[in-house]
Amino acid sequence: MDTKAFKRSLASSDQYHRKGFGREAEITDLLQLEYQSNLVQQIRQQGYRLQRGDVTIRLAEAFGFCWGVERAIALAYETRQQFPSERIWITNEIIHNPSV
Repeated sequence: MDTKAFKRSLASSDQYHRKGFGREAEITDLLQLEYQSNLVQQIRQQGYRLQRGDVTIRLAEAFGFCWGVERAIALAYETRQQFPSERIWITNEIIHNPSV
């Protein structure tokens, strides 16, 4: 199959959603809760390291995402709320840092 033709047909499909569903406010609160949680704050306060038994979690001091990654994550969350039981396909990488 011609991949360029497939991408064009997919992008013009009514099942391809690129701009969201108008749930930005809900998603912003949810992302804030999950990515700035008490656990994240606790790890920061302990020198960006948390150890429980044999497991050590290290948090990068520059923890965060660029605007494009934040947008992609928010769109993925928004899509899940819009389609709670559907199978969802992400067609490009979300985090474009190979070491993450």
